[in-house]
Amino acid sequence: MCKIPSRSLALSIIVLLMALATGCASTRAVPFTIQSDPLGAYVLLQIKSSQIGDSSDWIFVGNTPLSTTRTLSDRQLRSAESVTIRVMKEGYFDQSKQWNPNSLLVEKKEKGMVFWNPRLVRSSE
Repeated sequence: MCKIPSRSLALSIIVLLMALATGCASTRAVPFTIQSDPLGAYVLLQIKSSQIGDSSDWIFVGNTPLSTTRTLSDRQLRSAESVTIRVMKEGYFDQSKQWNPNSLLVEKKEKGMVFWNPRLVRSSE
């Protein structure tokens, strides 16, 4: 004969499963403020990962001036080799800034955000 578990045991199992599920899905809100001189440049973000199958595509985030918050999972940060911001404007050379995940989080902690203000250089075209 099969016994039905007591309510307290069932409740304990549910609480444990919820704790495990939320622990695996930890995220961090990372605020970015990107300016440029001149304004109006495209801003792209790339998180380059060491994990096979993870995408390292460039993601369009917006135009300068830009203030946005990206939610990054702890899994993304653990597997990331680098986080790169690229700023592009027609008639100017592209500029990029790269962080390793630790330096990105240190900058966020020290400044309250990740900040970058590149001065764009005209191309000879």
